[in-house]
Amino acid sequence: MWRLQKHLKWIFVSTADTMKEPPLITANTVLSILAVDYPVDKVACYVSDDGAAMLTFEALSETSEFAMKWVPFCKRFNIEPRAPEWYFSQKVDYLKDKVNPEFVRERRAMKREYEEFKVRINGLVAMAQKVPEEGWTMQDGTPWPGNNVRDHPGMIQVFLGQNGDRDVEGNELPRLVYVSREKRPGFDHHKKAGAMNALVRVSAVITNAPYLLNVDCDHYINNSKALREAMCFMMDPISGKKICYVQFPQRFDGIDRHDRYSNRNVVFFD
Repeated sequence: MWRLQKHLKWIFVSTADTMKEPPLITANTVLSILAVDYPVDKVACYVSDDGAAMLTFEALSETSEFAMKWVPFCKRFNIEPRAPEWYFSQKVDYLKDKVNPEFVRERRAMKREYEEFKVRINGLVAMAQKVPEEGWTMQDGTPWPGNNVRDHPGMIQVFLGQNGDRDVEGNELPRLVYVSREKRPGFDHHKKAGAMNALVRVSAVITNAPYLLNVDCDHYINNSKALREAMCFMMDPISGKKICYVQFPQRFDGIDRHDRYSNRNVVFFD
């Protein structure tokens, strides 16, 4: 454990199109990251919004508020997975081996909180369907800098991890940062690779960690100890010096019933 305390990790989440990548899915991925079993002061989650969407920004703001309730619930009762959409959709008897009445009460309350959170996120999505002629406006009345997705300045917002942000139980939370890189006409922005490079530069200034984990916006962490397991490879006293990359398999939920792609496989290394 003492060795983990020395190693901070960046976790990069990539998104670019709110139509193809629903904000609720991105929110679940972020929540599963914020609730990982790892020292909170050594975890920083950076969300890259390559579509410069105000919807993503506002959804992340809502997510940071909900995280203040969700993260302590996960850690207090040691639940898995820590993405609420998939946790609450499990077809299992959650009362099995859970005779603690506090857990039953808190789980029901948290499910209500999550349903209300979903309503707020879906409300933002519904509002975003019709873009105002003058473009989006922020709460302070200023125009949203990303109204022109091909020509806008860089945007960075730290949602968690500054000014003493705490969860509802008074515990520190991991850092959560929104990043939308600058784009200008006539420049090749190199798509996702360029977005990742921008995250590396931004995170180097804010947290400067020696390790990073890269996930897509729909790749939630289904095992809260995954970061610890990866670090065991990196920090192995014998083989650690020869390892620079650890890959986890992707396990897919809701495989197409017609099996049009992958012969009913649900686990892939990509």
